[in-house]
Amino acid sequence: MAKNNSNTSFDLEMYSVKKTNKFVKALIYAGLVVWLLIDLFPLYYLFTFSLKSTNEITGSNVIGLPKEWLWSNYGRVFNLGKKTGKNPLTATREFFASGGIERCFSNSVFVAVAAIVICLLAALMATYALTRIVWRGSKTLNSIFMLGITIPMHIALYPLYVSFSKMGIVKGYWGLIIPYAAFSLSMAIMVCTGFMNDIPKELDESACIDGCGLWGTFFHIIVPLMTPALATMGIYIFLQCWNEFMFASVFSDEAHYTLPVFVSNLKGSNITDWGLVGAGLVLATFPMLLVYIFMSRKIQESFMVGAVKG
Repeated sequence: MAKNNSNTSFDLEMYSVKKTNKFVKALIYAGLVVWLLIDLFPLYYLFTFSLKSTNEITGSNVIGLPKEWLWSNYGRVFNLGKKTGKNPLTATREFFASGGIERCFSNSVFVAVAAIVICLLAALMATYALTRIVWRGSKTLNSIFMLGITIPMHIALYPLYVSFSKMGIVKGYWGLIIPYAAFSLSMAIMVCTGFMNDIPKELDESACIDGCGLWGTFFHIIVPLMTPALATMGIYIFLQCWNEFMFASVFSDEAHYTLPVFVSNLKGSNITDWGLVGAGLVLATFPMLLVYIFMSRKIQESFMVGAVKG
Protein backbone atom coordinates (compact mmCIF):
# COMPACT_ATOMS: atom_id res chain seq x y z
CA MET A 1 0.00 0.00 0.00
CA ALA A 2 2.83 2.35 0.87
CA LYS A 3 4.40 1.63 -2.47
CA ASN A 4 1.17 2.44 -4.24
CA ASN A 5 0.84 5.68 -2.33
CA SER A 6 4.36 6.72 -3.28
CA ASN A 7 3.66 5.94 -6.91
CA THR A 8 0.44 7.95 -6.76
CA SER A 9 2.19 10.95 -5.23
CA PHE A 10 4.93 10.70 -7.88
CA ASP A 11 2.35 10.68 -10.69
CA LEU A 12 0.50 13.66 -9.27
CA GLU A 13 3.74 15.60 -8.96
CA MET A 14 4.71 14.62 -12.47
CA TYR A 15 1.49 15.87 -14.04
CA SER A 16 0.92 18.92 -11.85
CA VAL A 17 1.15 22.38 -13.44
CA LYS A 18 3.95 24.43 -11.96
CA LYS A 19 3.54 28.10 -11.19
CA THR A 20 4.72 30.26 -14.04
CA ASN A 21 7.52 32.73 -13.50
CA LYS A 22 6.31 36.35 -13.29
CA PHE A 23 8.53 37.41 -16.15
CA VAL A 24 7.24 34.60 -18.36
CA LYS A 25 3.67 35.42 -17.36
CA ALA A 26 4.23 39.07 -18.31
CA LEU A 27 5.55 38.01 -21.72
CA ILE A 28 2.50 35.80 -22.23
CA TYR A 29 0.11 38.63 -21.41
CA ALA A 30 2.05 41.03 -23.63
CA GLY A 31 1.83 38.57 -26.50
CA LEU A 32 -1.91 38.14 -25.95
CA VAL A 33 -2.41 41.92 -25.98
CA VAL A 34 -0.49 42.22 -29.23
CA TRP A 35 -2.53 39.39 -30.73
CA LEU A 36 -5.76 41.07 -29.60
CA LEU A 37 -4.73 44.35 -31.24
CA ILE A 38 -3.89 42.52 -34.47
CA ASP A 39 -7.33 40.85 -34.47
CA LEU A 40 -9.19 44.08 -33.69
CA PHE A 41 -7.31 46.24 -36.18
CA PRO A 42 -9.40 45.18 -39.25
CA LEU A 43 -12.60 46.10 -37.39
CA TYR A 44 -11.14 49.44 -36.32
CA TYR A 45 -9.96 50.14 -39.87
CA LEU A 46 -13.32 49.21 -41.38
CA PHE A 47 -15.29 51.36 -38.93
CA THR A 48 -13.07 54.44 -39.34
CA PHE A 49 -12.99 53.82 -43.10
CA SER A 50 -16.77 54.19 -43.21
CA LEU A 51 -16.64 57.62 -41.51
CA LYS A 52 -14.12 59.28 -43.83
CA SER A 53 -14.36 61.09 -47.12
CA THR A 54 -12.78 59.74 -50.30
CA ASN A 55 -10.02 62.36 -50.18
CA GLU A 56 -9.13 61.39 -46.63
CA ILE A 57 -9.15 57.66 -47.39
CA THR A 58 -6.93 57.99 -50.46
CA GLY A 59 -4.75 60.69 -48.88
CA SER A 60 -2.39 60.73 -45.94
CA ASN A 61 -4.89 59.74 -43.22
CA VAL A 62 -5.43 56.10 -44.16
CA ILE A 63 -5.12 54.48 -40.73
CA GLY A 64 -5.76 57.36 -38.31
CA LEU A 65 -9.07 58.53 -36.86
CA PRO A 66 -11.28 60.61 -39.18
CA LYS A 67 -10.58 64.32 -39.16
CA GLU A 68 -14.26 64.81 -39.92
CA TRP A 69 -16.68 62.12 -38.71
CA LEU A 70 -19.06 61.64 -41.65
CA TRP A 71 -21.97 59.78 -40.09
CA SER A 72 -23.95 60.92 -43.12
CA ASN A 73 -22.35 58.07 -45.10
CA TYR A 74 -24.73 55.64 -43.39
CA GLY A 75 -27.73 57.82 -44.19
CA ARG A 76 -26.73 57.96 -47.83
CA VAL A 77 -26.46 54.15 -47.96
CA PHE A 78 -30.05 53.81 -46.76
CA ASN A 79 -31.23 56.44 -49.25
CA LEU A 80 -29.81 54.65 -52.28
CA GLY A 81 -32.97 52.68 -52.94
CA LYS A 82 -35.28 55.66 -52.49
CA LYS A 83 -36.25 58.34 -54.98
CA THR A 84 -34.35 61.19 -53.37
CA GLY A 85 -33.00 62.90 -56.45
CA LYS A 86 -29.59 62.43 -58.00
CA ASN A 87 -27.85 59.21 -57.10
CA PRO A 88 -24.14 59.50 -56.16
CA LEU A 89 -23.21 56.13 -57.69
CA THR A 90 -22.61 54.95 -61.21
CA ALA A 91 -24.45 51.63 -61.07
CA THR A 92 -27.56 50.84 -63.11
CA ARG A 93 -31.01 52.27 -62.40
CA GLU A 94 -32.46 48.79 -62.21
CA PHE A 95 -30.27 48.02 -59.21
CA PHE A 96 -31.48 51.04 -57.27
CA ALA A 97 -35.07 50.25 -58.23
CA SER A 98 -34.71 46.97 -56.34
CA GLY A 99 -35.26 48.70 -52.98
CA GLY A 100 -31.71 49.41 -51.85
CA ILE A 101 -30.06 48.00 -48.77
CA GLU A 102 -33.36 47.21 -47.00
CA ARG A 103 -34.43 44.91 -49.83
CA CYS A 104 -30.99 43.30 -50.05
CA PHE A 105 -30.94 42.79 -46.28
CA SER A 106 -34.33 41.07 -46.36
CA ASN A 107 -33.18 38.92 -49.31
CA SER A 108 -30.11 37.78 -47.35
CA VAL A 109 -32.20 36.93 -44.29
CA PHE A 110 -34.84 35.05 -46.31
CA VAL A 111 -32.30 33.01 -48.28
CA ALA A 112 -30.31 32.15 -45.15
CA VAL A 113 -33.38 31.12 -43.11
CA ALA A 114 -34.83 29.03 -45.95
CA ALA A 115 -31.49 27.27 -46.50
CA ILE A 116 -31.18 26.59 -42.76
CA VAL A 117 -34.67 25.06 -42.49
CA ILE A 118 -34.27 22.82 -45.57
CA CYS A 119 -30.75 21.70 -44.67
CA LEU A 120 -31.47 20.94 -41.01
CA LEU A 121 -34.65 19.02 -41.80
CA ALA A 122 -32.86 16.92 -44.42
CA ALA A 123 -29.82 16.41 -42.18
CA LEU A 124 -31.93 15.28 -39.21
CA MET A 125 -33.87 12.76 -41.28
CA ALA A 126 -30.73 11.43 -42.96
CA THR A 127 -28.88 11.14 -39.65
CA TYR A 128 -31.82 9.36 -38.04
CA ALA A 129 -31.93 6.83 -40.88
CA LEU A 130 -28.16 6.30 -40.77
CA THR A 131 -27.72 5.94 -37.01
CA ARG A 132 -31.00 4.60 -35.57
CA ILE A 133 -32.32 2.33 -38.33
CA VAL A 134 -30.45 -0.86 -39.23
CA TRP A 135 -30.32 -1.44 -42.98
CA ARG A 136 -27.80 -2.60 -45.55
CA GLY A 137 -25.71 0.15 -47.11
CA SER A 138 -26.09 2.73 -44.34
CA LYS A 139 -22.33 3.01 -43.76
CA THR A 140 -21.66 3.32 -47.48
CA LEU A 141 -24.24 6.06 -47.84
CA ASN A 142 -22.80 7.88 -44.84
CA SER A 143 -19.36 7.81 -46.48
CA ILE A 144 -20.87 9.25 -49.66
CA PHE A 145 -22.43 12.07 -47.64
CA MET A 146 -19.06 12.81 -46.02
CA LEU A 147 -17.46 13.17 -49.44
CA GLY A 148 -19.51 16.32 -49.85
CA ILE A 149 -17.26 18.07 -47.32
CA THR A 150 -14.30 17.69 -49.68
CA ILE A 151 -16.08 19.20 -52.71
CA PRO A 152 -15.70 23.01 -53.06
CA MET A 153 -19.03 24.73 -53.51
CA HIS A 154 -18.01 26.92 -56.43
CA ILE A 155 -16.75 24.03 -58.55
CA ALA A 156 -20.41 23.28 -59.35
CA LEU A 157 -21.18 26.82 -60.50
CA TYR A 158 -21.37 26.11 -64.24
CA PRO A 159 -23.27 22.76 -64.05
CA LEU A 160 -25.80 24.30 -61.68
CA TYR A 161 -26.20 27.34 -63.92
CA VAL A 162 -26.98 25.14 -66.92
CA SER A 163 -29.42 22.99 -64.93
CA PHE A 164 -31.17 25.94 -63.28
CA SER A 165 -31.46 27.72 -66.64
CA LYS A 166 -33.39 24.76 -68.04
CA MET A 167 -35.56 24.69 -64.91
CA GLY A 168 -36.19 28.44 -65.07
CA ILE A 169 -34.94 29.21 -61.55
CA VAL A 170 -31.53 30.68 -62.37
CA LYS A 171 -32.63 34.18 -61.37
CA GLY A 172 -34.47 34.05 -58.08
CA TYR A 173 -34.44 32.78 -54.51
CA TRP A 174 -34.35 29.06 -55.32
CA GLY A 175 -31.17 29.47 -57.34
CA LEU A 176 -29.47 30.44 -54.07
CA ILE A 177 -31.41 28.40 -51.51
CA ILE A 178 -30.85 25.00 -53.16
CA PRO A 179 -27.02 25.24 -53.48
CA TYR A 180 -26.63 26.76 -50.00
CA ALA A 181 -28.66 23.98 -48.38
CA ALA A 182 -27.11 21.19 -50.45
CA PHE A 183 -23.48 22.13 -49.83
CA SER A 184 -24.11 22.51 -46.08
CA LEU A 185 -25.78 19.11 -45.80
CA SER A 186 -22.61 17.02 -45.33
CA MET A 187 -21.34 19.15 -42.45
CA ALA A 188 -24.78 19.13 -40.84
CA ILE A 189 -24.96 15.31 -41.02
CA MET A 190 -21.50 14.99 -39.48
CA VAL A 191 -22.38 17.24 -36.52
CA CYS A 192 -25.83 15.68 -36.03
CA THR A 193 -24.31 12.19 -36.09
CA GLY A 194 -22.06 13.04 -33.14
CA PHE A 195 -25.02 14.26 -31.11
CA MET A 196 -27.45 11.52 -32.12
CA ASN A 197 -25.01 8.74 -31.25
CA ASP A 198 -24.92 10.15 -27.73
CA ILE A 199 -28.70 9.73 -27.31
CA PRO A 200 -29.45 6.34 -25.67
CA LYS A 201 -31.30 3.97 -27.97
CA GLU A 202 -33.33 2.84 -24.96
CA LEU A 203 -35.40 5.99 -25.45
CA ASP A 204 -36.45 4.73 -28.88
CA GLU A 205 -37.37 1.37 -27.42
CA SER A 206 -39.39 2.97 -24.61
CA ALA A 207 -41.24 5.14 -27.10
CA CYS A 208 -42.00 2.08 -29.25
CA ILE A 209 -43.37 0.19 -26.23
CA ASP A 210 -45.60 3.16 -25.42
CA GLY A 211 -47.08 2.95 -28.92
CA CYS A 212 -45.06 5.69 -30.59
CA GLY A 213 -44.33 5.05 -34.26
CA LEU A 214 -41.21 5.86 -36.27
CA TRP A 215 -42.26 9.41 -37.10
CA GLY A 216 -43.54 10.01 -33.59
CA THR A 217 -40.24 8.89 -32.08
CA PHE A 218 -38.36 11.12 -34.48
CA PHE A 219 -40.35 14.32 -33.88
CA HIS A 220 -41.21 13.87 -30.18
CA ILE A 221 -38.05 12.23 -28.83
CA ILE A 222 -35.08 12.81 -31.14
CA VAL A 223 -35.70 16.32 -32.46
CA PRO A 224 -36.09 18.00 -29.01
CA LEU A 225 -32.87 16.34 -27.80
CA MET A 226 -31.03 17.54 -30.91
CA THR A 227 -31.63 21.23 -30.16
CA PRO A 228 -27.92 22.03 -29.42
CA ALA A 229 -26.84 20.50 -32.73
CA LEU A 230 -29.59 22.32 -34.61
CA ALA A 231 -28.59 25.65 -33.05
CA THR A 232 -24.95 25.10 -33.93
CA MET A 233 -25.56 24.15 -37.54
CA GLY A 234 -28.11 26.91 -37.91
CA ILE A 235 -25.48 29.47 -36.95
CA TYR A 236 -22.87 27.84 -39.18
CA ILE A 237 -25.16 27.81 -42.24
CA PHE A 238 -26.25 31.37 -41.56
CA LEU A 239 -22.65 32.61 -41.59
CA GLN A 240 -21.94 30.71 -44.81
CA CYS A 241 -25.00 32.08 -46.60
CA TRP A 242 -24.50 35.63 -45.34
CA ASN A 243 -20.93 35.83 -46.68
CA GLU A 244 -21.35 34.02 -50.01
CA PHE A 245 -20.81 36.23 -53.06
CA MET A 246 -20.13 34.16 -56.20
CA PHE A 247 -23.46 32.30 -56.35
CA ALA A 248 -25.34 35.40 -55.21
CA SER A 249 -23.90 37.47 -58.06
CA VAL A 250 -24.60 34.81 -60.72
CA PHE A 251 -27.93 33.32 -59.61
CA SER A 252 -29.82 36.51 -58.74
CA ASP A 253 -31.14 39.52 -60.56
CA GLU A 254 -31.56 43.08 -59.25
CA ALA A 255 -34.69 42.22 -57.28
CA HIS A 256 -32.97 39.32 -55.49
CA TYR A 257 -29.56 40.78 -54.67
CA THR A 258 -28.10 39.92 -51.29
CA LEU A 259 -25.92 42.19 -49.15
CA PRO A 260 -22.53 41.08 -50.59
CA VAL A 261 -23.76 41.89 -54.09
CA PHE A 262 -25.17 45.21 -52.85
CA VAL A 263 -21.79 46.19 -51.44
CA SER A 264 -19.98 45.18 -54.64
CA ASN A 265 -22.28 47.44 -56.65
CA LEU A 266 -21.36 50.43 -54.50
CA LYS A 267 -18.05 50.59 -56.34
CA GLY A 268 -18.28 52.54 -59.58
CA SER A 269 -16.34 51.78 -62.74
CA ASN A 270 -14.67 55.21 -62.90
CA ILE A 271 -15.45 57.13 -59.69
CA THR A 272 -16.05 55.47 -56.32
CA ASP A 273 -17.30 57.06 -53.12
CA TRP A 274 -15.17 55.00 -50.72
CA GLY A 275 -16.86 56.35 -47.60
CA LEU A 276 -20.13 55.01 -48.94
CA VAL A 277 -18.51 51.65 -49.67
CA GLY A 278 -17.15 51.52 -46.11
CA ALA A 279 -20.57 52.25 -44.62
CA GLY A 280 -22.09 49.47 -46.71
CA LEU A 281 -19.39 47.04 -45.57
CA VAL A 282 -20.02 47.88 -41.92
CA LEU A 283 -23.78 47.36 -42.28
CA ALA A 284 -23.19 44.02 -44.01
CA THR A 285 -20.43 42.77 -41.69
CA PHE A 286 -21.28 43.82 -38.14
CA PRO A 287 -24.60 41.87 -37.80
CA MET A 288 -22.72 38.69 -38.70
CA LEU A 289 -19.98 39.51 -36.17
CA LEU A 290 -22.54 40.03 -33.41
CA VAL A 291 -24.13 36.65 -34.15
CA TYR A 292 -20.76 34.93 -34.04
CA ILE A 293 -19.60 36.72 -30.86
CA PHE A 294 -22.65 35.57 -28.90
CA MET A 295 -22.70 32.05 -30.35
CA SER A 296 -19.02 31.21 -30.93
CA ARG A 297 -18.62 29.12 -27.77
CA LYS A 298 -21.61 26.94 -28.69
CA ILE A 299 -20.24 26.43 -32.18
CA GLN A 300 -16.81 25.36 -30.92
CA GLU A 301 -18.20 23.03 -28.24
CA SER A 302 -20.58 21.35 -30.67
CA PHE A 303 -17.88 20.79 -33.28
CA MET A 304 -15.69 19.18 -30.61
CA VAL A 305 -18.53 16.84 -29.63
CA GLY A 306 -19.10 15.90 -33.26
CA ALA A 307 -15.39 15.29 -33.84
CA VAL A 308 -14.95 13.08 -30.73
CA LYS A 309 -18.20 11.10 -30.84
CA GLY A 310 -18.90 11.03 -34.56
